[in-house]
Amino acid sequence: MIQVLYVILWWLALVVIGLVSFPLVSKVCSGLKDKGYSISKLVGLLILTFLVWMFSSLQILPFGYVSIVISFLLLASFSLFFGRKQLKLADWPRKSIIISESVFTGSFVIFLLIMVGKPDIYLGGADYFMDFAFMGSILRGGYFPPVDPWFAGEGLSYYYGGHLMAAILTVVTRVPPAIAFNIAGAMFFALAVCASYGLGYNITRRNLYGVLAALLVCVAGFITGTYQLIGYLFHTDIMGSFHIAAPNIMEWILNFDFWGAPWLIPGAMAQYPYYLFLAGTLHAFMMSIPFQIMFIMLIFALFQKGQLGERVSTSDTLLDVFIVGLSLGFFCIINTWEYPVYIALTLAAFVLLRIRHSIKCTVGVLGGILGVSFLLYIPYYLSRSMGGVSGLGLVTGRTDLASFFEACGLFLFLAFSLLFVLRKRELFRGKVIILAAIFILLATILAAVLLGFPLLVILVPMILFSLYYICKSKSKTEKEFILLLVIMGASLALLCEIFYIDDCYGPPWERFNTVFKFYVPLWVFLGISSAYAVFYALSKLGKRIKFVWLAVAVVLLLASLVHPVVSTVSATSGRHTGWGLSRGTLDGMAYLESIEKGDYAAIEWINAEIKGSPVILEAPGAVFQYVSRVSTFTGLPTIIGWTSWEVMWRGDWGEVEEREKDADRIYSTLDNEEAMALLEKYDVEYIYIGRVEQEKYESDGLQKFAVQPEDYELIYEDEGVTIYRVREE
Repeated sequence: MIQVLYVILWWLALVVIGLVSFPLVSKVCSGLKDKGYSISKLVGLLILTFLVWMFSSLQILPFGYVSIVISFLLLASFSLFFGRKQLKLADWPRKSIIISESVFTGSFVIFLLIMVGKPDIYLGGADYFMDFAFMGSILRGGYFPPVDPWFAGEGLSYYYGGHLMAAILTVVTRVPPAIAFNIAGAMFFALAVCASYGLGYNITRRNLYGVLAALLVCVAGFITGTYQLIGYLFHTDIMGSFHIAAPNIMEWILNFDFWGAPWLIPGAMAQYPYYLFLAGTLHAFMMSIPFQIMFIMLIFALFQKGQLGERVSTSDTLLDVFIVGLSLGFFCIINTWEYPVYIALTLAAFVLLRIRHSIKCTVGVLGGILGVSFLLYIPYYLSRSMGGVSGLGLVTGRTDLASFFEACGLFLFLAFSLLFVLRKRELFRGKVIILAAIFILLATILAAVLLGFPLLVILVPMILFSLYYICKSKSKTEKEFILLLVIMGASLALLCEIFYIDDCYGPPWERFNTVFKFYVPLWVFLGISSAYAVFYALSKLGKRIKFVWLAVAVVLLLASLVHPVVSTVSATSGRHTGWGLSRGTLDGMAYLESIEKGDYAAIEWINAEIKGSPVILEAPGAVFQYVSRVSTFTGLPTIIGWTSWEVMWRGDWGEVEEREKDADRIYSTLDNEEAMALLEKYDVEYIYIGRVEQEKYESDGLQKFAVQPEDYELIYEDEGVTIYRVREE
């Protein structure tokens, strides 16, 4: 029952933030049918998070309850002042508000029920340990950048905006962090569903297509699941998907291989949004999804204002610039990879859609948005390095057509359907244009064959035909806006086939991160545009072809739903290591009590008794191993955590290896003076000895802490775990 109360408190906090922010949002989104209510929670959370972050980054107020309350009061004041003309409740879109709240609440509850089936903050298969450690470090308080829990003495060299947002709500609602972690996961899914619904609804002005947009963006997945189902039914491998032999369909579902679907692209992993939500880890590319949809809606709101032809006051323009710029820059601290993507969207929207009719106004507003997006986040840029990124590389092993269709088959069908309907009605007129289109198709086929670049056949026509229609159209409507999203999605896919961001991954995984990060916004762009494509095609196609077209679309939609639906059942079945060690709770730490009772009790004691962010020593180790568990579940910094991840963030094996050797040496050396010197080097205050340390190091080395009471004070001993405090000289 107490966990239900936690959920209600969290939900109420979000509702309040959304209502308080709505007057401001409705001012910016005045041209939209729902006045932007479907993204009001997101805009409010973004502004609140930004204010808290800025106070701590400028060392005005440390992170904590006081800074959050002051930031909320500033948000409320800001919203009431600029949205004061929107405060008349009779003018609020009450029906849209009720529907949006219903969509949000329903999605929130449904995903909480899913999380109850797989709540564990577990070490294997995903970044649960990393993300919970980040959140815990922020919750420890202090100024920003937050302390890196896996690299004592240094700030986080990673984007942490989403973790900060979850931490803010954790403080406000007083929910225990291990429970808040899972509630936040459900929250981000519900926010994405609500924003997708709102965007689909505002573009088509039909509730049905709002629901379809939410389904395509937030639920639909790769058609890999259908291949696996066919393989099971016919007892054979199909399209590279290994079939699972099972006595019946239920056993096949419960043992379903949901891990294999993302490995479609050579040397990379492509994931769709629902797969990320289902994983349940608060990772950057998952938490940024609702904010991507929010930003697209803000750009659409600016576009709608421009098309209405109404005179926009200077104050309204400045407000638009500030909110859109603030939202654009926020990508830097929630998922930096997406910042250039949405800069590109903003530039393309202003240039191609003529959001502002005069060149002077376009340059001014666009420059203002880009300037605000950078200037407001300067403290973040000054606090982190480029990590392991060293430039661009050229892709050699490219994606084949079958694999790309397996990932995006439904979207490709719907995108080309939209282009077909536009061609039939108004896109291509005259023999010259038709001949040019045929030439482009033949040229791309030839280039694809000669260059070994099969996706050119699909992506180049998508981009060029969409671009041609936008440029050809004298008046810009929602069709042109949707075609811009098609261009963005296809361009990202093309980019991933030509370049990769060169980081610490070597061959054959050099393009891993590029595909991993860019396929999420690709999915968002194509998902939104596909929902509109259904709306437009059904309104324009003739009766005969409409029936055939609809049948194909439904088959592809159902095929894209097999993987997410079956994965959900399988993931919550308790049959997968790390997903189902404990069930029926939202407590992500509950499983730890049963498998490592000593660590569980010691971690609970640390969280209750040790304040601030003193350094604690624990055994280091590699990624996805049961190490760094103390820093993970307490947020206290340790000398070195998961080594592979720190190399990715910092691009330097040298210092990581040095820290690893030093940590090992402190535990193993018999020379207490050497140990004390190394402890002082990293400002270690606490030494943790549990089962992991006892198995890894010789007992003689560990015993020195017990026989040197003048240097080490025993402060905890229970269930095979001892903790020492290093005495000050």
